[in-house]
Amino acid sequence: FGLMGNCLGSCFGRRDSTLLEVSPPPPTAGGSKKTPPPPPKKMGNLLSPDQQRLETATKTKNFALQDQTSASFPSDVLKISDLRVLHIENCGLQLVPPDISIFGPSLKKLKLPRNKIDKIPDTARQLVGLEQFDLSSNVIANLPADLFAQMSKLKEANLSNNRLVSIPASLGACVQLRLLDLSHNSLSSLSPEIGKLSSLEDLDLSHNRLTDFPTGLGPGLGRLKRLALAANQLCGLPEDLLASSSVEIIRIEGNPLEKLPGANGGVGLEGLPGFAQYKQRNQKVIARDVDQRLRTGDLSQGLGTAEEYAGNR
Repeated sequence: FGLMGNCLGSCFGRRDSTLLEVSPPPPTAGGSKKTPPPPPKKMGNLLSPDQQRLETATKTKNFALQDQTSASFPSDVLKISDLRVLHIENCGLQLVPPDISIFGPSLKKLKLPRNKIDKIPDTARQLVGLEQFDLSSNVIANLPADLFAQMSKLKEANLSNNRLVSIPASLGACVQLRLLDLSHNSLSSLSPEIGKLSSLEDLDLSHNRLTDFPTGLGPGLGRLKRLALAANQLCGLPEDLLASSSVEIIRIEGNPLEKLPGANGGVGLEGLPGFAQYKQRNQKVIARDVDQRLRTGDLSQGLGTAEEYAGNR
């Protein structure tokens, strides 16, 4: 037993010694210490493109979505407070939600071109802060009667390339409107209320079905510079159109009136009172256009292109 005890004691003693002593790691080749691996990188919260877009819009107050296949309005956009710009283009959008009125006076630009929208909700009339309104290239046939009644700050409206058969009289409330594009629709007549657009400078009514142009609009459209009436069914124009306005460019090609003698023996615009003064204004525009092209070196369309706007054919 004594011998066995000594052996056990000796064995246990060596085990304790092994546990207490910490041997250094063996040296690596060349005698240098091994470099510990870098800590793993922390991964942040990964956001989907839609979430990133919403996050950006929440900060900038500008939401833009283009060339997507989604056919529904992104409802989360309605949660963004004080949104200033809403731009959804070529996304197959069919419906505009009534809740769009939630943006009220904060929304300055509403741009929904190249979609499949066929109706605008009545509640859109509450977007009283709008300055730019673009509904071009949709399939809208009618607009709410009072859509524009409170949009007194509207400066640009593009309703081209739709199926509009009429324009609501409430458009006359847009006293700051400078540009109105109604081209490529199915308009057969215009409301006299359009004569109240005293700030209007650019009016495009080309490629419609207009058979006449309302009389008495000249004085009301005192700032009008450009009037496009091409490709309609017009047989005549108001007598006061040239004499009572400062219009500089009128396009009338593609209308029967081109071939009818005017009251003063001229053809088309030449038969209207004030044609000589209009011709002078038009020639100044042509001269400015040519000069601008010469100074900028933009001769891609030639120097005579502006003459197409003379209206004297």
